[in-house]
Amino acid sequence: MARKSNNKQVTIKSDVEISNEEVSIQPEIAGGNEQAEVTADVPVDHFTNIVLDGKAKKLSPKTDSHVFYEIAIHDEEKELYIRMTGNQGGGLHSKEKILLKDITAVLDVQGDKPFKSSVLKCVFSGQSANNAGFMAACCRGLGLILPTEKSVFLHQLAPDYEQRRDELLSLVDGEIEAK
Repeated sequence: MARKSNNKQVTIKSDVEISNEEVSIQPEIAGGNEQAEVTADVPVDHFTNIVLDGKAKKLSPKTDSHVFYEIAIHDEEKELYIRMTGNQGGGLHSKEKILLKDITAVLDVQGDKPFKSSVLKCVFSGQSANNAGFMAACCRGLGLILPTEKSVFLHQLAPDYEQRRDELLSLVDGEIEAK
């Protein structure tokens, strides 16, 4: 493909198959000829280092279904993120990656009082009604929270919450030291 630009011929060559991805054109000047190569910008996955994956029983006593999650280290930020990867039995939810520190910050302020799953809504940008409940199930699976005696839908911090939180957050430190 050729086009006229400032009275000079520009040739665009490509070794890359182009789909619906971003394309950048970078001119190359060699011996007076201008050539531009087309390269596809491939998105980088910063979450390839999964340090923990698990499943947690959903909150409802009417089901034996589970929610699946994984915790991964962001390779540049060196921070832990949690993401719900799926669930049994249906129910839409967000698969966005949530900074684990954001979840523990919400839990830290709950103290000794019982709380609803809805306190976790603030960590999601997605608006699925299931997000907070499914994430609460994940937090139960991680041993951070427990159901209250009054209701299976109310939560309280686990007696060893601070220790479990610190162990989880230290997963990133252990990974950095191992490198």
